[in-house]
Amino acid sequence: MDRISKFIVRYRNKILLVAVLLLIPSVIGYFNTGINYDILSYLPKEAESMKGQEVLDKDF
Repeated sequence: MDRISKFIVRYRNKILLVAVLLLIPSVIGYFNTGINYDILSYLPKEAESMKGQEVLDKDF
């Protein structure tokens, strides 16, 4: 544990730089990821569950 703490203290600037460099693509990916809550949009139109959903939408 002592070796790890000495390593962190000695190379704190480089460790911080690596952390920031890893954070940049994460932030870009976070803002470019779309969220779709409509599960039915992932199903093909000819699926039985989609046909049943169309009947439900039409009647209700």
